[in-house]
Amino acid sequence: MIKPAMLKKGDKIAIVSLSSGMLGETFCAHEVRLGTMRMREFGLEPVFMENSLKGMNYIRNHPEKRAADLKAAFLDSSISGIICAIGGDDTYRTIPYLMEDEEFISAVKNDPKFFLGFSDTTVNHLMFHKLGLRTFYGQAFICDLAELADDMLPYTKNAFSAFRQKDRFKRCLVY
Repeated sequence: MIKPAMLKKGDKIAIVSLSSGMLGETFCAHEVRLGTMRMREFGLEPVFMENSLKGMNYIRNHPEKRAADLKAAFLDSSISGIICAIGGDDTYRTIPYLMEDEEFISAVKNDPKFFLGFSDTTVNHLMFHKLGLRTFYGQAFICDLAELADDMLPYTKNAFSAFRQKDRFKRCLVY
């Protein structure tokens, strides 16, 4: 298995909407701000990919754009990791655009990235497993980093606190 480098302070993290486009809806604007603030508190710099904030209808109707965002994140050498916005029910439609794209496959194998997500993103985890990349099944941007409360969920905060204290995801997000 290909092990991506662990994240460190200052790393840029791509936020992708591979399934649901709710991150781009106005009712989620406060979560975008909150999640961005929390990521920065942990020393990470979120980078919202080109189509990630285009809303539910656009994301649903354009699996090729969702795939393009994931591919762009892998092709961008300044990006160290990728966190999914949320799960959903439609990620499988991105697979042909990715698994039939030699440039994407080569980027995954030659410039592996930290990948984190859950739910419908399981399809992507299986895709990456087939390509030999080790991934992390866990937190998503909206549900965990942007949790609407005074503080993050305890599990999420513990994982990201371990990162901040040691400059690495080790205690909770382990290989």
